[in-house]
Amino acid sequence: MSELNLKDIKEKLIAERENLLKKLKENDLSVDDSETPDPVDLAVRNYSKNVMLAVSENDSRQLILINEALERIDDEEYGTCQNCEKEIKPKRLDAIPWARYCLDCQELVEQGLLEED
Repeated sequence: MSELNLKDIKEKLIAERENLLKKLKENDLSVDDSETPDPVDLAVRNYSKNVMLAVSENDSRQLILINEALERIDDEEYGTCQNCEKEIKPKRLDAIPWARYCLDCQELVEQGLLEED
């Protein structure tokens, strides 16, 4: 990985982290119980809250992966698969800059044959 590429990737990761932090701050999961809603309104409100909670959990997980990728850049370990230690292809890192695994190892993770850290 050249320094220029790492600089670009780091900037991309930081921008994505800022977007996620902003998105997470905007999600208001508080419940307004000031009035008693009818059962349909309550069901819609609960469904919407559950969807927002799931999205927030996914965003929080991605935020962790981004922070880990930034640490790997600082530790000069970025671009190396955390399982087999082979180089992660630049196209994969361009598409998913927080990728932890090469494609082969990622397939193992998705099949449940490799446990994530």
